[in-house]
Amino acid sequence: MITLSDGTNTVELPEDLNWIDRTWSPVSQSFTRSVTGKAIIQVSAAQLGQPITLQAPDRGGWMLATKEPQILAWHNEPGQKLTLDFHGETHTVQFRHHDGLGYESTPLRFQINPGPDHRVIPTFRFITVEP
Repeated sequence: MITLSDGTNTVELPEDLNWIDRTWSPVSQSFTRSVTGKAIIQVSAAQLGQPITLQAPDRGGWMLATKEPQILAWHNEPGQKLTLDFHGETHTVQFRHHDGLGYESTPLRFQINPGPDHRVIPTFRFITVEP
């Protein structure tokens, strides 16, 4: 099960969303040359900031659009911290606004007047903010 919660409200997300950037290294490295040609390499480990992008597979990953108002309210609240439970693995996250939209969706099927059964294919872009 995949859920997103602010401690008061919880939204269940499609369980077949893929974590497409799960392979991540916290190691950062910069490389420059001095005026003498010597390599200057600086290395450090990130404390936080792991990207978590959840994307629908080719066939599946849709959810009812009725969940979007709560998701959009969180998305549009600056600094909103949320708990992401990804199949039993929990992370404190925020939407990743510095890398495009933190949340977006496309309709599963175009409808002029969508009803309560209207489905969307979501993409979530988070960043971890606490260990």
